[in-house]
Amino acid sequence: MKRLWISAIFLVSVSLLFCGMTPAALGKDGLQPMAESQAFQDFLKKPANNFSKLVCILNYFRPTSVMVQYEGSDYPMQIAYPLGLAYLMTNYKNENPEQWIRKNTYRSLFKNQIIYLKLPNGTYVPARDVLLEKFHELETVRAAQAPKA
Repeated sequence: MKRLWISAIFLVSVSLLFCGMTPAALGKDGLQPMAESQAFQDFLKKPANNFSKLVCILNYFRPTSVMVQYEGSDYPMQIAYPLGLAYLMTNYKNENPEQWIRKNTYRSLFKNQIIYLKLPNGTYVPARDVLLEKFHELETVRAAQAPKA
């Protein structure tokens, strides 16, 4: 039963990450650059740590139109975001964010199927790949904005 709730929370969280951007501000994959997102602006206002980086990535997807394909069904971000956030909060144990993403966002809990994101441009991409890409983008943007000593 616990796994069912965790899966449901992850699914909702991931779904909520992807709803409504204007095409002009989006990249070729249909996603807004991390540096221009509200999630990144909110991230800059808080202390940065590994957990806050993962929350920033989840928050990045929250307002998008990305769909989460979990065990054969597509879910909007309104459903996936809260589940993903709850899954993160219950399963994150101060790990390296990249390793945590690789370990926890590739396959579903029950059927062991690959979790996909349907991007605004209509393509399906493994969720892990997109989340890792956004994590690296977050790290790059943070490094570029760091004050030079």
